Amino acid sequence: MVSDLDLDLTATEMADLVRRKDASPAELLERTVARMKAHDPVVCAWSEVDLDHARAVARSLTDEAAHGRFRGPVHGVPFAAKDQFHVRGMVTRMRGADSAPADVDATAVARLRASGAVLVGKTTMPLGGRPPPTRNPWHPDHTPGGTSSGSGAAVAARMVPVALAEQTAGSALRPAAYCGVAAIKPTYGRISRAGLEPMTWSRDHVGIIGLSVADLALVLGVIAGPDPDDPTSLPDPPARYLDAMHQPRPARIGLIGTRQLPAEAEPAMLDCTASAAERLAAAGGEVRPVWLPDELAAAGSIVNLLRAEGAALQERRRGDGAPGSYWAGELVPAPFYVQARRARVWISELVEEAMAGLDVLLMPAAPGAAPRGLERTGSAQYLSPWSFLGLPTATVSGGLAPEGLPLGLQLIARRRDDAGLLRAAAWVESVLGRLGPPPMS
Repeated sequence: MVSDLDLDLTATEMADLVRRKDASPAELLERTVARMKAHDPVVCAWSEVDLDHARAVARSLTDEAAHGRFRGPVHGVPFAAKDQFHVRGMVTRMRGADSAPADVDATAVARLRASGAVLVGKTTMPLGGRPPPTRNPWHPDHTPGGTSSGSGAAVAARMVPVALAEQTAGSALRPAAYCGVAAIKPTYGRISRAGLEPMTWSRDHVGIIGLSVADLALVLGVIAGPDPDDPTSLPDPPARYLDAMHQPRPARIGLIGTRQLPAEAEPAMLDCTASAAERLAAAGGEVRPVWLPDELAAAGSIVNLLRAEGAALQERRRGDGAPGSYWAGELVPAPFYVQARRARVWISELVEEAMAGLDVLLMPAAPGAAPRGLERTGSAQYLSPWSFLGLPTATVSGGLAPEGLPLGLQLIARRRDDAGLLRAAAWVESVLGRLGPPPMS
């Protein structure tokens, strides 16, 4: 029996326990339920759960495992999905509180379930312009980040080892960084967005938040791959990203200088990044300064043009015909929008040229630790350029700020090099370490 003392069990460790029959899917789910009962009254990470259904699924998976049958590499692992994902039988709140429950799962949810993962429920996100109720497990007076706030907090509080997230600007990596866990936003199109209620058409990425980089690789290997229901999904066949974890080697890292950061980072964040670079170099990594192309500075202005599509989607959801942000989007001439899409490709190519001879770039994931208060979810300005370009990015822990809140580091790789990103992130994590459970535990 898995005891509640095993707070730091990762998804990969849980899957291994089930395969070795040292724990059952039913036991792992009850561990999750115990954590939810103990801590969600304060953290408020969940928007909807269906424990009766989850328990029925876990019982079936337990019986299958007892007879040596496993549906896939995540057999018996509990997981959560951001409320933005359609889940069969549950309301997608982005569509409105009066919308009917979804009749099919989003592709990412369906693929995890088909591989044996147990969906516990949906996690919170901001709705209707209001901040989410979720609190940072490291300190309830601080934000967990947005918009995948519930997913980041649920993983950090060890309620589930892994959760689906979404990132348009910085909404997957920022909650992970603020809550002291790992996350990946893979290459645009790597994971199908079918069944994901859109923020925008051209910048939404399905993300993964987990306790370790190996967890990210495990889940990405299950849910990545082409999907006929999403014409923007990449045609690349599914890969075993977890294999990248078995090929560790010191990474070649380009350190982005402070003068090129979008805004001045807090002293603790600068110290954290500099210390990480020194430790990685001492561990055998090649760490050298890199200067990004000046054209990257134009990304913010170009993103403003692409926001027209998101404004149109929001107005369509509102559906009352009243003037709003949609009309501002209508004023963006089509040639401007097309040129913005072309500029994204051009700037991405320039960035990749600057990465010659490197595996990843290194910079902070945010200007500092999670801000105090729940009315704002923090800054995405360190993350947004890479979402705009569609490049794969990951965050790993850089340690704790003096006030005891997590600091997150960001790694950026070339387009489609998700395996290389995971390999480098795993090595960085092995050098810098992971944070343990927050003090609430």
